[in-house]
Amino acid sequence: MGIGTDIIEIKKVAIAICRSGEPLTQRLLTEYERNSIGRIHENYHRVAGFWAAKEAAVKAIGTGFRLGILFHDIEIRHDEYGAPCYFFTGHFSNLLKQKKITQSLLSISHCDHYAVAVAIFN
Repeated sequence: MGIGTDIIEIKKVAIAICRSGEPLTQRLLTEYERNSIGRIHENYHRVAGFWAAKEAAVKAIGTGFRLGILFHDIEIRHDEYGAPCYFFTGHFSNLLKQKKITQSLLSISHCDHYAVAVAIFN
């Protein structure tokens, strides 16, 4: 079992996106996520939440973004009730199989200034 949490300042995400633009969002977000978020410049809080969720996931398994894990290996989706959930591919998916992790839970929240995510893996 593993638990990871991450908090991100939304303003810093907005500044980073304004500076680097599309290359940053393409590195952080899958095509599915970019489509889900919509207009990036109107939804910095959602980008921050997704980013925090990915950071929380790598903390929950204790690796960080090492061992060939990419941001695109961890995709944020929503279940039939609208709750955020994970979809894993690539090196991250393989690592979960090696560690026999079969269940993941995700919570994302944001306020005016911060986005926070908690990941639980079992």
